[in-house]
Amino acid sequence: PDWQVTTLVLILTAATIALLSFLMSLISVCLGTYKYYYRVVAVLFFAAVVLQICALILYPIKFIDSSLLRSYHEFNWGYGLGWGSAIFMLGAAILYCLRIDAYEDAYY
Repeated sequence: PDWQVTTLVLILTAATIALLSFLMSLISVCLGTYKYYYRVVAVLFFAAVVLQICALILYPIKFIDSSLLRSYHEFNWGYGLGWGSAIFMLGAAILYCLRIDAYEDAYY
């Protein structure tokens, strides 16, 4: 069905954006220019979180709607892993929004 394809595309897009932002932050730390890319990485993580949460909300609604029995359903551990990764990506995005450049000068 179309909703399964949509959910898959949302999850894969979120994973690609998260991987891209992780690689961008890793490269910027290795080059020593990490202050300049914090906002970009944070925005990319927020975009990945929004896409992943949309997919994680869409999946159980459409799954139960398409079910014939309309009974109690338990989702696999992958669904919980998806919510856990969304929470950790949200935490990473919030941490990238913090300004550390104001505190670095006090130590030198």
